Amino acid sequence: MQVMNTVEIIEKLANEDLPPTTMNARRLFGSFSSLLKLPPSSRLPNELLSEIFLLSTQDTEDRVEMVLTPVILSQVSTRWRNVAISTGGLWNTIIITFPTSHQQLSRAITWLKRSRSAPLDILLDFRDPSWDWDLAESLHAFRWQDMEAILRLLMTHVHRWKRFELLTDTWAPIFTFLSYTRRANFRSLESLSLHRCNAFFASKGATFAPVEMRKPVQLFGGHVAERLRRVTLTGVHVDWAASPLYNLTKLEFRYLASDVTPSMGEFSSMLAECRHLRHLTIIGRGPRIDSTPTSSPSTNAGQQERSLLSVIELPHVTEFVFGFSDTDYAVKLLARLSFPAIRKFTLEGLLDLDPLALLDLDATPILELLTSHNPSSKPTRSFPFPLSRIHSLKLVAIDADTPTFLRFFNDLHELAYLGLYKTKDDAIKALAQPSSESSSSVPPCPTLTRLECHDINAMQLLDLMRARSKLSQPVHVSIRSHELSAEHRSELSDAGVQILHDCAEDISKPQH
Repeated sequence: MQVMNTVEIIEKLANEDLPPTTMNARRLFGSFSSLLKLPPSSRLPNELLSEIFLLSTQDTEDRVEMVLTPVILSQVSTRWRNVAISTGGLWNTIIITFPTSHQQLSRAITWLKRSRSAPLDILLDFRDPSWDWDLAESLHAFRWQDMEAILRLLMTHVHRWKRFELLTDTWAPIFTFLSYTRRANFRSLESLSLHRCNAFFASKGATFAPVEMRKPVQLFGGHVAERLRRVTLTGVHVDWAASPLYNLTKLEFRYLASDVTPSMGEFSSMLAECRHLRHLTIIGRGPRIDSTPTSSPSTNAGQQERSLLSVIELPHVTEFVFGFSDTDYAVKLLARLSFPAIRKFTLEGLLDLDPLALLDLDATPILELLTSHNPSSKPTRSFPFPLSRIHSLKLVAIDADTPTFLRFFNDLHELAYLGLYKTKDDAIKALAQPSSESSSSVPPCPTLTRLECHDINAMQLLDLMRARSKLSQPVHVSIRSHELSAEHRSELSDAGVQILHDCAEDISKPQH
């Protein structure tokens, strides 16, 4: 049997009169209709039944479930099938994954037709679990030609794209997407996520590859997508000097190679156009911090100097996620950013990128920077990062000694939630010690009510709970069950610890 590639499958499907996905629904259920009592739903008008169907898909973010839901609904009865097929919003989730198949593409074409004019939620995942990262990218089974064929299928509906997510192992499919969408009209697009899933590029000293495809491409050809509010770029660089990113509320930079990141001036200009930004993520590398920043010919020397020395203020950002593989770079970047409204903060050491670089991930300089300008937990002009306003804090793979953690925790006066993942036991020790700001023996973070721990010494946790028993605020602890012996469970329970649930998933594991 001859195996067709993606291009051949789409060409074949374009000439087929596709049958309904559930063409046997009537045969399966019709013979039993006379035996069933008429249900209340049969008395509902079609319009109301259609609305109920749509509501049934709003309780989940699981795209696979959203694809299956209309199939299930359409198999209940002939009437439900007719109503479901005429309800475009039920069929607006398009999923295509590697390896592409006739069945997948047939389903995608059927869903595109049935979705009518409904906004589309598109997920394209072309990662190969068996891909050998040591091979040349040109040997990957999913080629740029395959990406081109799928884009030709989807681009006729580009005006309906509402959420678009693309995941690949290699650069060629991303480059194809950037090239094919330069003249598209994204009038409905609200969320864009592009992932080249190779975290290696965020390791210290790593540069972009393949070198011959390093030249940046303008996102959307430089045209602004008016409704776009959320953007995630994982290992994906664009022409930062001609960025069309405006009015975003969420912006994420993940695992960018150091030689394709925006300059500080480009980064600052981009953020200035996102005046209502609420969430910022930088994992690995953000903007380049050069002594001689790049600039356009129209930028004079005075503007260059101000760009180099000025602090970028983000007045509305309430959540900041920062992962670092280079401590020196992290300190320089954090010293340039201002978060006067911050409420949620995640700090992560990227240990999994390069095991040989473990000694370079000492977080002490970062924690010292965060505390050095917070003697009274008030923002200063030199470093406006008000720790006292942080309500939720996650520390992932953070290495520092107990005194450093204690000084850091002393400034967290409103902290309610703390997550510690693969973080040194010194953090737990610091939480059990008396605060240096109090004459009593009260530990720091007096408002802490919830603590989630992974890979934490159980005896240290027990000492913490005993030390904090003097506080009126109870601390609820969530910890993996396999990390606790029966004896430790009993002792923690006696100390007032409430095991809320077992944490099955390690959030500190990189997702891309």
